[in-house]
Amino acid sequence: MKRIIRIENRQAELEWRNDGDQITATLVWQGLGASTHLLRYAEVEPGVYSLLNQERAVEARVTPGPEGWIVELAGHRITVEVEDPRELSSRARGFGAEGQQSIRSPMPGKVVRVLVEEGVRVEQGQGLVVVEAMKMQNEMKAPKSGKVIALAARAGASVTAGEVLVTLE
Repeated sequence: MKRIIRIENRQAELEWRNDGDQITATLVWQGLGASTHLLRYAEVEPGVYSLLNQERAVEARVTPGPEGWIVELAGHRITVEVEDPRELSSRARGFGAEGQQSIRSPMPGKVVRVLVEEGVRVEQGQGLVVVEAMKMQNEMKAPKSGKVIALAARAGASVTAGEVLVTLE
């Protein structure tokens, strides 16, 4: 899976593979080379992870913030913005600003919360559905203002990657 991450004024492409309790992550920072990390992890409580990178153990606290995720790691608090490059490319081509919009699950997971009801009006950026995948909660937001015309998401339901959760008009 690939994502674009931003930490302060630095940007990187992050690619990772999750193998149970182990993640292989490759970071390619702008202007620098790639680095690959093998991490073992365990969620010790919601939003708190024990990470083992080679022989170094650290605790990471991850909470949603206004601009992305707030990560507390080894005594440092940083804001990490995460974007799906597929969403960036469709925005760059000008798709999605008009007409009916289908909000899809970015990966397989479980619907933890449904934040809207069918028939209600929503504003651009408003949270619609929260999906938990790989022990992280992802809030699906409205790409534009509009009316919820179909709501397929149900709390507690399993979803597949690409499955339509909400349709806006």
